[in-house]
Amino acid sequence: MEENKRLTLKIREFLESGTPKARISTVALCILTLASIPVLLFMASAMGNAVQVFRQFETSKRFKKEQIRSSVNSLRRQRLIEYVKNKEGKTLIKITSKGQERIRDFSIDLIEIKRPKKWDGKWHLVMFDIPVRFKKSREALRYHLRDLGFYQFQKSVWVNPYPCEDEILFIANFFGVEKYVEILTADKILEDEKLRKFFVL
Repeated sequence: MEENKRLTLKIREFLESGTPKARISTVALCILTLASIPVLLFMASAMGNAVQVFRQFETSKRFKKEQIRSSVNSLRRQRLIEYVKNKEGKTLIKITSKGQERIRDFSIDLIEIKRPKKWDGKWHLVMFDIPVRFKKSREALRYHLRDLGFYQFQKSVWVNPYPCEDEILFIANFFGVEKYVEILTADKILEDEKLRKFFVL
C-alpha cells in the first residue's frame, strides 16, 4: 500500500507538471493507473467513459478526444491494457502485468532529489548490504544513486546533502531490496571538504 502511495504521488507530480516529455500513450497509461490504484480496475461501459476519467485529472485539455482514444487503443494493441467483462456484463479496462511493469519503469525515471533553496547542513547516507543473489538489483540501485547525483563515500555508502528517504525507498522497493537498505541522517561528517566541493555547498 505504501508503494502504491509513492507511485501515485510520482505519477501525479508528472501529470500536473505539464512536462511534454512523454508521449500521449504514456500519459494515458499514467492516468489509467491513477484511476485504478490500488485495485488496477475501473468501470467503463464504453471508450467515452475512459475519456471522462482523463477529464478528472484535466489532462485531456492538452489533447484532442481523438488522440486520447487512439492512444488508449494503442495501449491495448501493445497489450498494456485489456478489456474484460464482469458478471453484470459491464466492460472493465484492466491494466495488464506488462502495463504495470511499463508504468513502474516510467515512474522510476521520474525520480529526482529536490534541492531546497537553503541547505540545512545535514548529510543523508544510503547504506546497503545486498546479498550476491541480488547482484542485478544491487547494480541497478548503484546506477540510480549515481544518476541521482549521490557521492560514493565508500563501496556501499552513498551520500547526498538533501532529504531523499522516500525516493530511495521507492527505488529499493522497486528492485526488491528495500530490507537491505538503510538511510541515515548525520549532522556532521569529519573532513567533508570533498563532499562540499562535489555538491558545490
